[in-house]
Amino acid sequence: MIFFIYLILFFLLLFSFFVISSRNPIHSVLSLISVFLLSAILLLCLEVEFIALSFIIVYVGAIAILFLFVVMMLDIKISDDSLSFLKYGSPSYFVSFVVIFEATKPLNDLTFFFKFSLFNRLYLG
Repeated sequence: MIFFIYLILFFLLLFSFFVISSRNPIHSVLSLISVFLLSAILLLCLEVEFIALSFIIVYVGAIAILFLFVVMMLDIKISDDSLSFLKYGSPSYFVSFVVIFEATKPLNDLTFFFKFSLFNRLYLG
């Protein structure tokens, strides 16, 4: 079961990367639908059925299909310059790394939680 959850998480990260890196907006919306479906499958594996079905009904059934119809009706032309993303790629990767590093830094200090629990025990008697 753990292997299946890690497999779902891998595909979830892969499709979420496709959402932001796809040049075709229709492919991006289809990847977004895949992300929503994989999130619902992950929630089903974690035995949170109501939220999983809510994800499918609300996000896939309403929002993502609306995005898909709007993108298909806009008829966006895709440019051919395939190397234009290199202009902003490295600064965005650096900023993303800094944000993720700063967000996960408090998780490294687990003594933070133990200090408060010990203090509460001494305070309450």
